[in-house]
Amino acid sequence: MTLTDEKQKTKTVWKTALAGGAGSLLEYYDYSLYAALAVFISSELMPASDPQVALLATLAVFGTGFFMRPLGALYFGWLGDRHGRKTALLSSVIIMGLASALVGLLPSYESMGIIVPIALVALRLLQGLCAGGEASGASTYVAESSPPRLRGFFVAFTPAGIALGTAAATGMASLVSFTFGESAMTEWGWRVPFLLSLPLSLLILWVRRTLPESAKFAAPKEKTPAPIVSVFKHERPAVVKLVLLSFSMTLTGYVGHVYLNTYLTEELGYSTSEAFGTNSIITIVFAVLMPFAALFSDRLGRRRTYALAMIAYVLLTIPSFALMDPAEGVPLALTMAISFIPWVFAQAIGYPLFTELFSSTARLTGVAFGFSIGTIAGGGFGPYVAQWLTNLTGWVLAPAAYMTIAAIIGLVTVLTVGRSKIDVE
Repeated sequence: MTLTDEKQKTKTVWKTALAGGAGSLLEYYDYSLYAALAVFISSELMPASDPQVALLATLAVFGTGFFMRPLGALYFGWLGDRHGRKTALLSSVIIMGLASALVGLLPSYESMGIIVPIALVALRLLQGLCAGGEASGASTYVAESSPPRLRGFFVAFTPAGIALGTAAATGMASLVSFTFGESAMTEWGWRVPFLLSLPLSLLILWVRRTLPESAKFAAPKEKTPAPIVSVFKHERPAVVKLVLLSFSMTLTGYVGHVYLNTYLTEELGYSTSEAFGTNSIITIVFAVLMPFAALFSDRLGRRRTYALAMIAYVLLTIPSFALMDPAEGVPLALTMAISFIPWVFAQAIGYPLFTELFSSTARLTGVAFGFSIGTIAGGGFGPYVAQWLTNLTGWVLAPAAYMTIAAIIGLVTVLTVGRSKIDVE
């Protein structure tokens, strides 16, 4: 390979990683807006007889979107394994943008009644369908396009984009709340972040359409059975491991990061602007560090680094949550930053780790399907269970204990993971 070819290849890898991360940023901005604005959505789109019941109902609707992720994984996995990773990524981003914009246009429960939460569930299911293919599709696409010695670094742009998308959601919610006030936020301000989704989707669509197909997909292959048949025939152990790993990663992530906004405002009494703003700023800082955190796994190994992240969750989660109580007098930014240390490593390393579990003929289907199943229990209903446990026990640290259990499951599972299948093809 000539020097010019090498430079062109490096430029293409960087472009692929950045475009993949940018698309994930937008899709998870769309997807996380719901959780970030749950308190306002519950008062506007749900029956208002009991605020706690309305909030639980809103969090339950948040979870319903995750039920569509396996179907989205099967559809976008088939699309990506049969017609190209790029095709799958272009399709998911525009559908997600449309669904999110429509959430912002829903009328209030008071004006239209039961049809409103029904429509909300339908749109959340459509978002879940798209999310079922996005993160897995982007990470698979980048992993197949990256040099082995820097695979973790480049794939980590995908979770960095996801984290920045979540931060953008909470940051936008904080900005709108600060600008227009709590009253306007409840009445109409919460709709603004959703309506911005469509033009942003069109921008990402334009960026992604210029990308080349991944080399692993473009390489000639023998005729194989349907991707999902191949997954269940040859990759069942990998699917089981991925389900457990994604459960641990998404539960600790969604409870300790996304649900944390609700926890801080509803359980600990922080203002919306302080909780959301602090979360957003720290998330941005940590998200930028994700590719560099993933470099540890390129040197130390994916399994060992992920195991260290799970151990950190076990050691840090309950103490950091306890210190978030305003009565303790510890700055929220400091305690939140401590709780995010294992999060940045788990998210950065999890995605490249997942792609290495499967062979190329059905990699996107396997990653998307296994990840989505684990995410239903971990990410989808993690916030609901965390709030339910708090209500049931009256123990304010119940969410932290739940995260600790999930981390132990992830630690035990990662110890069973073998050699990367990307490197032996």
